Amino acid sequence: MAVAAKGGKCEKCGYDKCMDALEFHHLKDSDKNFGLSEKGYARSWKRVEKELEKCVLLCANCHREVHAKSCST
Repeated sequence: MAVAAKGGKCEKCGYDKCMDALEFHHLKDSDKNFGLSEKGYARSWKRVEKELEKCVLLCANCHREVHAKSCST
């Protein structure tokens, strides 16, 4: 549901082949209340939707590139 709510594809390159390769990236770490990919936690859809507003959906490759750029600057 969360992946579909964010468009179902990488917002950077458009990748949409394998849902398991899509990840949520918080635009501002300071705004992060919880990780959307964390398993074992029950959260209401309303809380998840609120957290999704702070994120973009990226494929694993683009997500790594975003973090590599933030580490090198």
